[in-house]
Formats: sequence, structure tokens, C-alpha cells
Amino acid sequence: MQGLEGSTQIFIAMVLYIAVVIGIGVYYTKRASESSANYLIGGRSLNPWVTALGAEASDMSGWLLMGLPGVAYWFGLSDAIWTAIGLLIGTYLNWLFVAKRLRIYSQVAGNAITIP
Repeated sequence: MQGLEGSTQIFIAMVLYIAVVIGIGVYYTKRASESSANYLIGGRSLNPWVTALGAEASDMSGWLLMGLPGVAYWFGLSDAIWTAIGLLIGTYLNWLFVAKRLRIYSQVAGNAITIP
């Protein structure tokens, strides 16, 4: 791509990226399952680690990007570190004591996809 300006290269890269994302979407749309329940909960066939990591990624994203730096700024780095340690311990205890019972309850409640 010698001779192209920087903005042209960026434009081409973005167009290629968008084309790939649309292609992936079209490919997986054709493989889509029949029900939204299978889509929302992965057909109940996901590995527990994948489920846990996905839940924590969506749960902690806003907190880690905005909340924890705010705690560090307002109260100091040591408080932010202790807050992060508390979050890790709380997440582990939640996974250890709540997750399995919640999974069983969702089956008892007619394969619920949310907490009734």
C-alpha cells in the first residue's frame, strides 16, 4: 500500500473490518437456532468456565473501567486494591455457593432463562 495516505489506509482497514463483521454475522445467522431461549443461554450447553467468565466480563466491565479508578482517585491506591480483592473473593463465593443452586432452580422453574 505504498503511496496511500494514512487516512486512506485507515478507511480501507475499517471497511475491511466492517465487511468481516457483517460476514461473520451472516454466516452465524444461517446457523441460528430456532428459539431465543437457545440463543440467550447457549442451549444450556456452555462450559461452566465460559459461562462464569462471560457473566463476570459483562458484570465488571463498567465497574473496572469507571468505578475502580474512581475509588483509587478518591480514597487512594491501597483502598482500590482492597476493593479489587473483595470483589474477587465475593465473585468466587458467589460462584461457589450460588451458581449451582441457581442453575438447579432454573430447571425446576421450567428451564427459566431469567430469575422468576
